[in-house]
Amino acid sequence: MNLEQTNDQFDYQTLVNQIYHDEDFDFVGVAIQSKNPPHSIKWSFVAGNTNEKFRKIVLRSGIGIAGLVIRTGKPFWDNDLTEYEYSSKMYTPIANTEHLHSAVAVPIVETPSIVSGVLIAGYHSNIEVSNETAQKLSQYL
Repeated sequence: MNLEQTNDQFDYQTLVNQIYHDEDFDFVGVAIQSKNPPHSIKWSFVAGNTNEKFRKIVLRSGIGIAGLVIRTGKPFWDNDLTEYEYSSKMYTPIANTEHLHSAVAVPIVETPSIVSGVLIAGYHSNIEVSNETAQKLSQYL
């Protein structure tokens, strides 16, 4: 896949489907940050979803996995997402909605200084993710 195209032209659903079929993840998704204020973040492209609740998730920078990755521009992974409750700063709606136990998320970088989205992949069971998993996922971008 070539990310040199603008995000509007890039086929993220094809990317998500490819990763879902090529790898062993239970869930794969892409969240894109709006270019217009207040720059909300929405999960728009998914594969392996258990329901349609992801469509109602709207985040801002710094909230949830997508918000954290967009704000920091760095990969994130966690092997016990079930420990975070709604009141926790690390509560992540996509993990709760999709019943993810572990997940890794990497930034989608539009230009060297602009993170425009997040690619996430996760598991429903106790399969561990790591920096190596993040590197493997980043190779798709």
